[in-house]
Amino acid sequence: MIYLDKTCLGGNFHKIFERKGLQFEVVDGSDCFENSKKNIYITSQKNRFVHQCPATREYRCCNYMVVDAVEGCPFDCSYCILQVYLNHDFIKVYDDLEGIRESILSVDKSGKCRIGTGELSDSLAIDNILCMTDFLIPIVNQCENIQFEFKTKSTNITNLFRHNPKNVVVSFSLNPQEIVDSEEHFASPVLARIKAAKDLSDYGYKVSFHFDPLIDWDNFEELYADLLDHLFENVDEKKVEFISISTFRFIPELADIIRIKFPETKLLSSRFIKGLDGKMRYFKSKRIEMLRFILNRLNKNWPTVFTYFCMEDKSIWRKLKGFDPGLREEFEKNFKWYRHESIIH
Repeated sequence: MIYLDKTCLGGNFHKIFERKGLQFEVVDGSDCFENSKKNIYITSQKNRFVHQCPATREYRCCNYMVVDAVEGCPFDCSYCILQVYLNHDFIKVYDDLEGIRESILSVDKSGKCRIGTGELSDSLAIDNILCMTDFLIPIVNQCENIQFEFKTKSTNITNLFRHNPKNVVVSFSLNPQEIVDSEEHFASPVLARIKAAKDLSDYGYKVSFHFDPLIDWDNFEELYADLLDHLFENVDEKKVEFISISTFRFIPELADIIRIKFPETKLLSSRFIKGLDGKMRYFKSKRIEMLRFILNRLNKNWPTVFTYFCMEDKSIWRKLKGFDPGLREEFEKNFKWYRHESIIH
């Protein structure tokens, strides 16, 4: 159900919902409805919409900027950090679209930047309702210094075919279907995500993929090899902008939530150690084994695609890729877009 705060009457989403004929209820605050992933709450609350992705000096960060226009997700992945970070289950949507626009344009004036949604929400899961792509794409396409990323586990891509793909990358998070069935509740089937990526790349969008988190599983190599083979067979290497790889990690507070909420999960059956950032991680030897397996298959089949590790330390970079990417700005210069190397003409 959609709930519109009374302070948003006459506002941006009020007009969108009326134009689309969507039903909504006007409320006086978020305590007027059930705190559920099934509910969307439109608020006039202000926010610091654009900020740097959180990172620590101990682990290499790619200097990504995040747009927080929406908080919350209809999917229910057992490993999701939002279960700790957010104090609500409903999907919170900020009605201050002009504030979002100004924040993005301000970043554009500061120099080259990779920016996107998808940290506190899924970028496309409810785009048929919110139409955020209709709002965001025209803005970023007028920017000179921005490459904008929509990150998703959905196949809700219809609105994207109405727009110029000029400055946009659409990224799909991937895990084998056995893991999707067990841990990524309500997300789209993985083969459907790959089909959506192919359709978008055929239309002209740059696409990318996130193997993050890689999850330790009994038949890890077999499952991920099959997934990668399907990806190689269906998506053109020349249309892939980048691929991120990283293993499952979590703050200690998440463990109890996972055990209570997902008693059948296999996530916590592996051995973990506390990392330099306080997060629980697989033992370093296990991480290297998992990362190497994915990286080797990517390098063999898609040698021209830029691959990177999300939040791994410099020793793993040196061991697996032969160099240290450095911190933030230095790291970011490895991306093709930063070097003006467009891969779709």
